[in-house]
Amino acid sequence: MRRWAAPFFALFALVVTAAPAQESAVSLPPFLVEEAAKGPPWRHGEAMGFEILSRCGDAATRRVVEAHFQLHQLLGEMLPPSLRWQSSVPPLLILYDEELQPAASQEVIRQMLRRADAPEPEFGAMPGGRGLRMPSAAPRYSFLPNLRLWDRDGMAIFMIVRRDQVDADRLSLTYDYVNFLVRQRLPVLPAWFVGGLLMLYQKTEYGSGQLTVPAVEWFAPLPTEAQLKDAAFPSPVWSLPEVLHQRLPAPGTPGLPVGADPAKAWQAHAALLVRWGLDADQQSHRAGMWRFIERSASEGTSEALFRECLGFGYDEARRRLAAYLPVAARRSFRLSPARPAKLPAFPLVNASDLQIACIKGDWERLEVPYVRGISAELAPKYLDQARRTLRRAYDRDHRDPRLLAVMGLCEVDGGDDAAARGFLESAAALGPIRPRASQELGRLRLAEARANPAGANGRIDTNQTVRVLEPLFAARAALPPLPEVYELIAQVWAASDAKPTLRHLAVIDEGVKLFPRRIALVRLAAELYVRDGHREQADAFIELGLRVAEDEPTRAIFSALRAR
Repeated sequence: MRRWAAPFFALFALVVTAAPAQESAVSLPPFLVEEAAKGPPWRHGEAMGFEILSRCGDAATRRVVEAHFQLHQLLGEMLPPSLRWQSSVPPLLILYDEELQPAASQEVIRQMLRRADAPEPEFGAMPGGRGLRMPSAAPRYSFLPNLRLWDRDGMAIFMIVRRDQVDADRLSLTYDYVNFLVRQRLPVLPAWFVGGLLMLYQKTEYGSGQLTVPAVEWFAPLPTEAQLKDAAFPSPVWSLPEVLHQRLPAPGTPGLPVGADPAKAWQAHAALLVRWGLDADQQSHRAGMWRFIERSASEGTSEALFRECLGFGYDEARRRLAAYLPVAARRSFRLSPARPAKLPAFPLVNASDLQIACIKGDWERLEVPYVRGISAELAPKYLDQARRTLRRAYDRDHRDPRLLAVMGLCEVDGGDDAAARGFLESAAALGPIRPRASQELGRLRLAEARANPAGANGRIDTNQTVRVLEPLFAARAALPPLPEVYELIAQVWAASDAKPTLRHLAVIDEGVKLFPRRIALVRLAAELYVRDGHREQADAFIELGLRVAEDEPTRAIFSALRAR
């Protein structure tokens, strides 16, 4: 079988350094064009949980992956893997050699930027010219050399690689990336840990195989050593419940200086607590602190849990935090692995047509919503390119569930549910598929069942109920949990003529526990429990809904449910 022509990345430098102020620059993802190009073949491998597609030499590819490994190993000193976002779908790492970039093709640029229905140009008054007008400036475009994109169940990283600049000591993991890892992690991490960690990470530096964590920026004058030893001197730090549960004091409260922002004061306390867990007492609290954070995410925060994990209660912790504050506010400290691990050897082989299509096509699919958000007129070009990439493998009779699932998601994202349904059904029939593909299949099956209900009183019957729930429960068994899956399960039971038992509804309870601020899910759960007469459970969800609702109309919905 003939391999299809190797793609190249058209990275066109269209932004000039001295553009006039009125000209806007738009940064786009790389646009992949099918074109014969000399150079190494695409190589494929798997390492540190990532799936790699590289058009660099093997030596450069290994250096990038090794640097990636070292950076993540360092990050583990501040954020262990158990406290990061996880997915059943391996994240993608796509590498391209900078030296393979061809000269810019003006024809490709013209085709990309040509609008199918070009509007009349907008005009603005020319300064000082009565009645004279000139066209407003058009945006200029550049193509990003490094980018991370994500879906609800996956992530992909694209990098242009310079052969002489692959050095872990000159690289770092961005704040945006770490922010994604902690905020998307489920069950949701405690707010004090997320806020405190990110506040510290903003100024943390990588270098020489270690992390340098900055001093805490305190919001008030620091106590002296004599004051800390004086039993009558009030503690300079808040009580643990105030920090752990984000109880902000009112302005003017003792311990909050006049003019101090309560929210910033809480952030400083959260950063102090995280830093104390990482550094204090020769780093003796770290393992206990990780256990406390992980269990708090699933069990809730309590002093009993704190004592179980760290060996002492809130009052002693407050005393230790106060003693540690002067140190934390005056000096940085360093973290490094006690025993630096070595990246296990991983093979690199020529990528197959199917592997190139699945990885490259999935990346191009992820580009579409990104482009739509910044330059909507160019999004169809990216969508067409993704479809071509995926279709090329499909037309060569590849019927792999992964390929079909990505094709289905591509059509969903493109707004064609009818085309998506066929690909998703075929994918599910061949084998397990990624969580979002299962969720979208469940959504489409539910829409069909609602349009053609076979049960009593316009409801879907048991067979339809089971058929819709099948892919939703497959998605529920994978990572990450998706709130849309739990919402759809609730909608299925609301539409079914079969009455769910409390055991069935426990799945929806699970979803609310994972996504307590997902107001649509909380409302669906409350409505089901009200409908089926489970008063105690209904009241708990109504109370939660009233607490997290952000506007009066939403609160009115839960008040009406309570009245029922």
